[in-house]
Amino acid sequence: MSEPNTTHSAAQGFVYRDFHKQNIKRLIQILRATQIALLLVSIISITTGRYSDTITMLATGVFLFSVDWLVYKKHPLAATFVFLVTLTLMLAYLIWVGSGIRDSALLGFCGVLIFAATLGNRRLLVCLLAVMVSVLLVIAYVNDRGIYQHQIEPTNLATGAIVIIILCVVGLAAWLLAHDYRFALDELARENDRVRTAKNHIEHMALHDALTGLPNRLLAQNNFETIYQYAKTHHQQLGIIFIDLDNLKPINDSLGHQAGDQILKEVALRLLSYTRKVDHVCRFGGDEFIVFMPNIQSEEDASKASLEILQLVSENYLYRNIEIFCTCSIGIALAPQDGEDLDTLIKKADIAMYHSKDSGRNSFRFFNPTIKRNMLDHISLISGMRKALHDEQFTLYYQPKIDLQQNRICGLEALLRWNHPEQGFISPATFIPLAESSGLIIQLGEWVVNAACRQAKAWLDAGFLDFSVAVNISSIQFKRGNIDIIVLNALTKAQLPPEYLELELTESLLIEDSDRLVHTLAVLRSEGVHFSIDDFGTGYSNLGYLKKFEVGALKIDQSFVRKMDDQTGDAAIVRAIIQMASSLGLKTIAEGVEDANTAALLRGLGCNEAQGYYWARPMPANEVESFCKNWPQSSS
Repeated sequence: MSEPNTTHSAAQGFVYRDFHKQNIKRLIQILRATQIALLLVSIISITTGRYSDTITMLATGVFLFSVDWLVYKKHPLAATFVFLVTLTLMLAYLIWVGSGIRDSALLGFCGVLIFAATLGNRRLLVCLLAVMVSVLLVIAYVNDRGIYQHQIEPTNLATGAIVIIILCVVGLAAWLLAHDYRFALDELARENDRVRTAKNHIEHMALHDALTGLPNRLLAQNNFETIYQYAKTHHQQLGIIFIDLDNLKPINDSLGHQAGDQILKEVALRLLSYTRKVDHVCRFGGDEFIVFMPNIQSEEDASKASLEILQLVSENYLYRNIEIFCTCSIGIALAPQDGEDLDTLIKKADIAMYHSKDSGRNSFRFFNPTIKRNMLDHISLISGMRKALHDEQFTLYYQPKIDLQQNRICGLEALLRWNHPEQGFISPATFIPLAESSGLIIQLGEWVVNAACRQAKAWLDAGFLDFSVAVNISSIQFKRGNIDIIVLNALTKAQLPPEYLELELTESLLIEDSDRLVHTLAVLRSEGVHFSIDDFGTGYSNLGYLKKFEVGALKIDQSFVRKMDDQTGDAAIVRAIIQMASSLGLKTIAEGVEDANTAALLRGLGCNEAQGYYWARPMPANEVESFCKNWPQSSS
């Protein structure tokens, strides 16, 4: 707010200084013209024998040099006052001693008034006019009453020359005044043009995006109303296509925001080339755009347009000889069936767009009420998770891991459970992805590590824990960069020896941030923490990474284990994983074992450990000790 005011004040100051300087210039010009005129009139008066008038005018001309001194001392108002009052008094004297109201000096009053209008202010002009009127009234009165009679001088060359000189000075002053007036009018016109241009620029900035030049949200609202009224008049639907670029952030992070800005401008140009109308496109904000699609007769028309936009946006971009690939996700809402105001339609198109992102990106989805209900459910669950952390609604269940060769319990896996006060137990498959997408997995994962360490320490102190407790770690927790600190702090607080803790990692984590991961794993491994790869076989399955990160075990995903006896080839996959792990000196742990036949098959293939409903479902901590004590009897 302060910058425009400062600029305006500076401009006002500049105009004032310029006017002030011009006023002083005009004062000096008129002063010199007046002094020259006085000198010429004085010479003429000498030739006619009017020596007293000559002395008065010469004395006045010399006295007027005091005006120069006042200007030099930077007192322009005082200089103007002295100049005009001195002239007025001199002229009043000459009129009195001359021909009265018929004296040629009376023309000088007109010049003084013009000087006052040009150089002085309104107050000075009024005062001088009052003095002049008073002088003339006095002269008229004394002549009328016979108190004093003024003699009318004859007209001759001398009086004609004096009148001409006075008229020249008055004419000069009038010309200067007219010149300044025309200049002021021209400057005012130029200033109006500048103000009009600035106003248009400000209005354009207020209604358009600075980067792409596209209409912004405010202008989009006006454009929508115009386009929608046209669509309603012609009984057509209007499609609101909400576009969100999928991977602009990684581009900004790797190549800088200039690259991201270049892509945004290129996307804007491509959308404009597609719609051919600037009022049909809007930059909604960030990496989001909106396209208005009139002439929609059915969802097929909107689908076709969305497919064309997807293809247009996904074409490669060139930035500094680097080819960049960028896709988008699209959500579609249709007016009037999804709403008749822009805010409602954008909200619904935005919901559809997020559903498109959840479905794999680089695709489009139409809004439907089911999506909205799912979105509201997700928001409710995320909000509920925050409260659940505070109200201790989360708990850990534990599933035993069985040594297949020796038929003994060789470990426990900690599994997070949420017992909602109203909805009961909510599946981890439902709330874990939401925790990861919302960032709550950071707090939730830290709570799990601390709770598992405390429970393991309690079992260790009870004297029956002679194996490790495994905890799943999300890749997002590793990306945070402080998982080693969290784990070591949890071990320290619980006073649990690190060898009793095992961390289960996902295959995708090994690819994403290898340098930092190597350091983190090395720190934790040096303390004695164990590692295993969870759901092995469903991701990259890169043997080089297994060797690089020195994990201790592979967990075979239950999707392979459950179909081992179905002649689907999964048994061959399991056999290959077990043989590969054995050659690398790694243990294998099978997940999802639900019957004796599968357990026997795994045992025959040389699998080291397994877990599943065949032996035990996940159980709360208070049931683990009794299960372990009764294990020889409960495992037949």
